[in-house]
Amino acid sequence: MHTRQCNPAMVALAREARGWTQKQLADAIGVSQATVCKYELGSVEPGHGELDLIAHALQFSPALFSQPDQVYALGSSLIFHRKRVRIPMKVQRRVQAEINLRHMQTVRLLRSVEHEHTFPSIPPEAVGDNPERVARAVRDMWGINDGPIPDVTRVVENAGGVIVLVDFGTRLIDGAHLWISGMPPVFFMSRDVPGERYRFSLAHEVGHAVMHHSSALEDVEDQAHLFASEFLMPRSAIRFDLRGLNLESAARLKRVWRVSMQALVMRACHLRQISESTRKRLFTSLSARGYRINEPWPVPLEQPTTFARLLDFHKNDLGLTDTDLEEHVLFTGFLGPIDPIPKLRVIGGNPSA
Repeated sequence: MHTRQCNPAMVALAREARGWTQKQLADAIGVSQATVCKYELGSVEPGHGELDLIAHALQFSPALFSQPDQVYALGSSLIFHRKRVRIPMKVQRRVQAEINLRHMQTVRLLRSVEHEHTFPSIPPEAVGDNPERVARAVRDMWGINDGPIPDVTRVVENAGGVIVLVDFGTRLIDGAHLWISGMPPVFFMSRDVPGERYRFSLAHEVGHAVMHHSSALEDVEDQAHLFASEFLMPRSAIRFDLRGLNLESAARLKRVWRVSMQALVMRACHLRQISESTRKRLFTSLSARGYRINEPWPVPLEQPTTFARLLDFHKNDLGLTDTDLEEHVLFTGFLGPIDPIPKLRVIGGNPSA
């Protein structure tokens, strides 16, 4: 019985991770676009020589193309993401490929360790129209005091979540997560955002993880936003601080709660501590000062550590070499000398990475 040596989904995944079209890959390996299309459909299987050419062109380990992993779609029932505007399809495909590859790496690193998590899975009927109640329940479950959270990243990692900082190559998406059965939730967060936006986006993705298990649900973005607001700014602790909010008090509270001034304005309006007209006036003032893009008193970007510690464990405790990791876990190994273009970067626990 013939056994396939190439998973066609991995050919498409590697190509899209590099932002290449089928035509570009075809030109690079000296075949027609139709042939590349057939490789990705699985109607024609590339031989070892063709796989080596593909691996060389795309700068991935040849081992990647035999991996049996399922590829998950951006915006599916398993990958939720926080975006700013509608993302062009080409960018979506590259981000989707990045997330799937990072998840494959994380899964392989977790196979060698005992890793538990305490993320609840709340059914839609229990969420109802009150995601804030869910946020309070999660805070209680994780033992978070009723006040500001100094380090959201540490809270998520202590609960067993894995966070990977990613350079998405676009500012249109802030974060995403993928949670499959038998694994902890893995959060993929943009490293190219202000620290306060990162914290809110991470809380937003935590809300998706615990409340949403299908993209067919309605109002998931609004629910995740309300979850994040209550998770970071609990009503009982912040309500009176927001009474009569202005730009000066928003700037002061930002340094306490470590969220953006814009988030504080929105929270004050939602909790009816300021009127809708005041909210509009404050946002007009924020825009006039350029604060909608670059707020003053930026919050430092939090640094996850779990992924880096997993890598260290495999190298220092299990004795895997950098080559072993690159070729069979990270899939960034490649054949022979090539032009020095960047390989897939692994970021986590090291701000300079």
